[in-house]
Amino acid sequence: MSEKVSIKISSEVASKFNEIAKNTGLSLDKLIEVLLDAFIKGDGKIYTGKWDEGPGIRILPDWPRFSNVIIKVKKEEMGG
Repeated sequence: MSEKVSIKISSEVASKFNEIAKNTGLSLDKLIEVLLDAFIKGDGKIYTGKWDEGPGIRILPDWPRFSNVIIKVKKEEMGG
């Protein structure tokens, strides 16, 4: 089962993701899906804390450092 979500990213981030997607032969959607899968399957964590300089919170994404998560994508799922 999968769920479609909509996200906003800056044009700078979109540009870099599009370049990576093009180089890997994946669609932008599939690339982001693979990255999020790897984060969760690799036991990535999110830490939050108080932000003293203003209203809001600090967010620290902790990506798996020595990831051995391999995501296999079938050709028909690549979308690129």
